[in-house]
This record gives sequence, C-alpha cells and structure tokens, in this order.
Amino acid sequence: MKTFGIAAVAVVAALILGFGARFSATTAHADVTAIRVVPCEAIADASDGSTTDAATSAAEYATVCGDGVGLGQVITPAVITNLANALGDKDGVLEASDLDTVQGYGGNQIGAGCTSAVVPASIFCKLDVFAFTTTQSTVKFTTTTGLTFAPADTAPPTANFTCDTQAEDLDCAGPVATTDNVVVAGLLVASVGPAAADTTKTITVDQNGVPQSADINVVGPAHNVSLALVKSTIQSSNSNANFTTCSTTSDVTDSSSLSNANSTIAIATVTDASGAKLTRVPVKLTSATTNAADFATGSKANGVTSNSGETVDAGTNGIAQFAVICGGKGTGTSVIKATINATLATEDVSSQTLTVVGTPAAVALTASPAQIACDGSQTSTVTAKVTDSSGAPVADGTNVNFSVVALGTANPINVKTAAGSASSTITPLSGATAGVTVLVTAGTGTDSAQSSLRVDCSLPIPPTQTPGGNPPPPPPPTGGQTGTITGPNTGNGGYLGQSGSAGIPTWTLVALALGSVALVAGGMVTRRAGK
Repeated sequence: MKTFGIAAVAVVAALILGFGARFSATTAHADVTAIRVVPCEAIADASDGSTTDAATSAAEYATVCGDGVGLGQVITPAVITNLANALGDKDGVLEASDLDTVQGYGGNQIGAGCTSAVVPASIFCKLDVFAFTTTQSTVKFTTTTGLTFAPADTAPPTANFTCDTQAEDLDCAGPVATTDNVVVAGLLVASVGPAAADTTKTITVDQNGVPQSADINVVGPAHNVSLALVKSTIQSSNSNANFTTCSTTSDVTDSSSLSNANSTIAIATVTDASGAKLTRVPVKLTSATTNAADFATGSKANGVTSNSGETVDAGTNGIAQFAVICGGKGTGTSVIKATINATLATEDVSSQTLTVVGTPAAVALTASPAQIACDGSQTSTVTAKVTDSSGAPVADGTNVNFSVVALGTANPINVKTAAGSASSTITPLSGATAGVTVLVTAGTGTDSAQSSLRVDCSLPIPPTQTPGGNPPPPPPPTGGQTGTITGPNTGNGGYLGQSGSAGIPTWTLVALALGSVALVAGGMVTRRAGK
C-alpha cells in the first residue's frame, strides 16, 4: 500500500510539472526560417539569370548595388527568380540553400570606408541581407552602432527599418504584395559614428519576436598582396587547342588543376594594414610571357571556377583570389604578377616565376630486381624517368601508363609523375618462363613517348639439391610403413668413440672389474656372519 502511495504521488507530480511546462512554454516560433548575408557583387553577377558571367564589372555593380547616387536596383520578383535559376536548383523559387554557393565568399566582411554618406561607387562594399519567411508579417532589421541598413527606397539609409510584407514588396520598395516571402535589405557602414576597422558588429532579423542574428566583420582597405603558386613547374599545352581546353574546363573547386601536368593554381592573399586577410578585393593577375603560360577564363556565378575574380573566403582553403594558370603553346619561364590598387598611390605588387617545360619526349626504364623467380608471387618494381626534348624532367602530374604484354600484371597501371618519375609493381605469372615485357607510355596522344623493357625470369632450382649444395633431407615417413619400433637414441654419454676408438676404454673395464671383486667379497662376509 505504501509503495502504491509513493507511485501515485510521483504520477501526480509528473502531471503537474508536465502541464506547468505546457502552459509556461513560449508559443513564439521562427517565421524567419533563415537569413543569408551575401556580397552584393555576387547578386549583381547573377541577377540577370546568367550562369556564365565573368567577374562582376563596375557598371554591373553600380546598377545593382549602387553608384554613388542611388542605392541600386530594387530586388524585384523577376530578380529573385533570376537568382534562383542562376545560383540555385533552377526551379524559379529562391531558397536559403540557393545562396549558400556565394554566401561564404564574402566572409561577412565590409570595408570601414563603405559608408552611407555617399553610397560608394567602388566595387565590393555593399552586403545584402536576405530574410526567408513563412508568414507575411512585419520583419524588423536592426544593427548595433556603426552599421546601417539600406532598403532601395530609403535615402539616406537608416540604422534600422521595418518591412511590412503584407503591404510592401521584397525590400520594401513599393506597395506591391509579396508572393515569395523573401525580404532583402542592403547593409553599409553608418556615415555618423561609423564602425572602425578590425571590429565585429551584429545584425538581427526579427519576425514575431523570434530573432536570428549574424556577425559582420569590419575591415580596413587593401594594403598588401602576396602571391603563391601551388606548383612552380608545369607542362606546356603544346597547342592553342590544348590551351583552350585547359582554360575553359579547369576548376579551382576540384583537384583537376593540381593533378593535371599543364596547369597550376595561383593564390593571391590580400591583407589590410593590420594584417587581417580580406575578402571582396579584386586582384589584377598577369603573365609576362603568355606564350608560355596564361590565366584561364571562367565564371564565378556558381562559385570559384577558373578565376574567382576577387578574394574569397574558401573555408579550409583560406582567404584569397584563386585562379588557374595553364601552360601555353611554348616553353620557358614567365613572371606571374598580382597587383592591387593599380590606379592608386597604395598600389602593391607580388610576383612569382613559373617554369614551363615540354611534353614527354623520352622514357628511361629500370627494373629492380631485373631478374626474379616467375612463380606468380615474386615482384619487380619498374621505374620510368620521363624527360622532354631538352632532357629536363617533365612536370609533375604527367600521366604514365604501364602495360604487361603477356603473362603478368602491373599495379598500378596509370601513375602520375613526381619529380619526373613514376613506378609500378610488376608480377610475372607462373607460366612465364623467359620473362615478361613491360610497355610504358608517358603523356597522351601526339604529346607522348614510349619505351619497353623485359623483366627476366631466373632459372628454376633443381629439385636434387638445396641452395647450400647439401643433399636434401629424406622425406618424412608416411602412413602404411612397417618396421621395428625402438627407443630413442640417447647417445653413449661421451664414453664410446673417444680417442678415435669405437670400443670401451681400458679404465672403464678396470673399474668394472674392481666393482665385481667388491661385490664378491661383500657376499662372503655376509655368509660368515650368518653362520
């Protein structure tokens, strides 16, 4: 009964606590499902729905983001549809995930000089804040001191603003009812009490009392540029057609530009005076000898492709401007330069020398060991050293193919060169009596070289002798044999065979005789005592 009472009290307590939690819990929910902070140039680049635009031009940026007089174009339903088709899954409906391909590229950075006193005509100042809602009710944009929001119909911009999505369209530009539940606000540095460089500010988007926030990094102007090349030696494309293929298909976002012999990646890092790495800074990249090496062209609308066009936050890969360099038709060296602030007194330049070697012209092969037992298990390592027509090692990443003509295997079959060399393990099968021929091809098509060698089979060991020259031991007994079972041979204790004699030693016989005499004498004494 006592146990039942305790259990009943516990149940009642649980019910009371449960109902208390039910009635005390907040009923607010996040009608703003997500916010995205996006560099305005990324929106300008894709606002027409194109997926093949080159880097954003100053004119394009001024039209969409602001030109020093106005605050840029209204983000209309048509622009929203274009963004969805250019950046997202091409269904015409813009979602937060559609902006993920460009959201991080700005690193939520804004320049301390991008103030709202006069909307900057220079590129890469304005940020766009996208709020995705599920209900058409008031959306509030607020920020800490130092920044200000700039909806396209508000001049000058205000620090905070409220958008009633039931009455106004998108970024609150007019009395047109919204149909896509997307609200957009521009973000600049305040003209009064502007945020200082190297500070972090917070913005908030609130609907129905449930806020979502994001940190904005305020940085100084571009001050220093540093250029690095992932590979300092690449291979010539050897023709205009090959160069065109490289420049149009190479992609910074995968490993192709690193694994291919005729391309590398240039990385230009830009910092402000305090050393902070900057995003959204255009870098002028040039090659002094375009016949030997030149930059690939490409779009950044769907992310970093052949050339990012500006410094971007690439996550674990760092913050920099990334660009593919392809080997040209010729060979030699080319000085690669990265320049920032080219028309200003603060211009800065960084350079690196890139070496371009020729395509494979010769393949020298060695086998280690050169002769093995061809029993299907022993192996030999075949190494190919590949050089161009001048005798220089080919660039890293040159493809080398190993092929065994018959009765053997090569592993791996396709190998990329490193320091001009590539190797494969050759295993002759047991049926190979003389050896196996290995055919090696470096490069592809007309830009290739070929060579071969034979891994020899060693002579088989005769079954009548062992490697030491001694006769082989007798085979172990098998079932069904007959004979006399004897005890184990324990030896002669060191007595027999001494001094070269196979008989019993004399001193051993004397000892036995004396022992016999003693026994006889003992017996006689015993008999007398018995009498």
